[in-house]
Amino acid sequence: MVEFVVVRADTLIGLSSSVLVSPTAWREVARINKIPDPNRILPGQRLRIPARLLRGDAVSATLVSVTGDVRSGDAPLAVGAALNEGQSVQTGPNGSAVVELADGSRVRLPPSSLAEVAASRNFGGRLPAHAAASADDAAAANAPSHWFAGTMRVLRGSVEVFATKVLRAKPLEVVTPTAVVGVRGTQYRVAYDDAAPRRTHAEVLEGVVAFDAAGAAGGTALTAGFGASTDGGSPPSAPARLLPPPDLTALPERFERPIVRFALPGESTPLRVQVAADPAFDRMVSDQQVAPGAEVRIAGLDDAQWYVRARRIDAQGIEGFDSARPFVLKARPEPPAYRAPRVSAKQPVGTVQFAWAPNVDATRARLQVAEDAAFTRIVEDRDNLDASALETTLSKPGTYFWRLASVRPSGDHGPFGDAQRFDLRPTPQPAAVARSADGNALVFRWSGARPEDKQQVEFARDLDFKQIVTRAEVSGSEWTLPMPGSGGRYYFRYRSVEPDGFVSPYSEKVQVDVPRDWSGLGLLLPLLLLL
Repeated sequence: MVEFVVVRADTLIGLSSSVLVSPTAWREVARINKIPDPNRILPGQRLRIPARLLRGDAVSATLVSVTGDVRSGDAPLAVGAALNEGQSVQTGPNGSAVVELADGSRVRLPPSSLAEVAASRNFGGRLPAHAAASADDAAAANAPSHWFAGTMRVLRGSVEVFATKVLRAKPLEVVTPTAVVGVRGTQYRVAYDDAAPRRTHAEVLEGVVAFDAAGAAGGTALTAGFGASTDGGSPPSAPARLLPPPDLTALPERFERPIVRFALPGESTPLRVQVAADPAFDRMVSDQQVAPGAEVRIAGLDDAQWYVRARRIDAQGIEGFDSARPFVLKARPEPPAYRAPRVSAKQPVGTVQFAWAPNVDATRARLQVAEDAAFTRIVEDRDNLDASALETTLSKPGTYFWRLASVRPSGDHGPFGDAQRFDLRPTPQPAAVARSADGNALVFRWSGARPEDKQQVEFARDLDFKQIVTRAEVSGSEWTLPMPGSGGRYYFRYRSVEPDGFVSPYSEKVQVDVPRDWSGLGLLLPLLLLL
């Protein structure tokens, strides 16, 4: 029922030809308003007229936002496209759209949704000839020129509705195959799962909606902060309070990898996670449901400012309030591919060879080496590297980390790649040698050996260690060798073997001169020379 304002020269019979559906409709209007003389209605008088008696004129909706793949049937849609009654809008997996209805209400379609403009009409508008006559009438100055009635049909996915608070011929409706949602002015969401059991969910963020099952008597009024669901064959579920928003404050403000990854630990319910290019979420590019505690992975984003929002989903599938947060993606140019040293490599202190495969989108690279994974103790920082390798000297034993970044010709510096660890082992310390207390053996000792390592020792007659007298593998930092049977010049060396198989370089060679005659009390200690 609408209130129609009478202007000069209006009669009930005349309204039948200008605003009513038929020449005889005035009789019902007269009866409802108790008007005895159809030719005597006064300017400014308000007539109560059922919407069904008003003539309706089809009006188009307008596509005001398009992101990604958005189509009507097989035809791609662009911003500004008119959508007539019966025309559908389908968004791809990375697409979204916003439809503006003739009354200014906005309907947002996230990715992977399909909706149809089922009805879009203005009711009670005067025909042009009569409209001109009423244009200057003071009685009509503050009266509506028409009343809108619209229906959106959701066939897959979901819509979010921002209904204007204007007078309508009937409540704005969103229908699915299993439910009808009617409103006069509010913000709410309607989702329809076209797979069995074909449930419809409605969640009200502002205002009040009437939620009815398509195939069952009995509906429910949903107020702000509540939601319900139905499969169409039974009345809607009892209103359920919407779950509070999850906490996104721990999310990074900046991501530096092409695939954005994050998790919300501690969440016990599934989440709806959406990403958009704008804070209003009109230009959504990602919409996914994530299992409790699972990692969120978002691919295909360009380097830019983005916005993410998430909401909890209860056991009925009803989605709660949103929590939103901006973030920046700066993942390009991507870092070079690391070649050497390999991950967790070990090598002796000294010359270290770094090698990488350059990024074809960049002309230079930047290399950093640090003593800690956070790169607060940087020992090497080389920029403007136009080659694919670098040789440097690191003389301090310990654990190191290295990372690379690419630089475009414009100077655009990409993010560093993941740091890789490598270890530099010290060169084995020279051994000391002495005769045993009983004089029947040579005892070699060295320092710096780790308890978990093995030591490979060699005793030879020549400096090149081709004439090996004996070799052994020992634990600890000492080796006892029975005194050689013949005198002369000998050489000793050792190296460490770590549990993971890493073998250090040999120690410096120790020259041992064994006298040919061991008898007598005047026997001297061996002569030791480091080679």
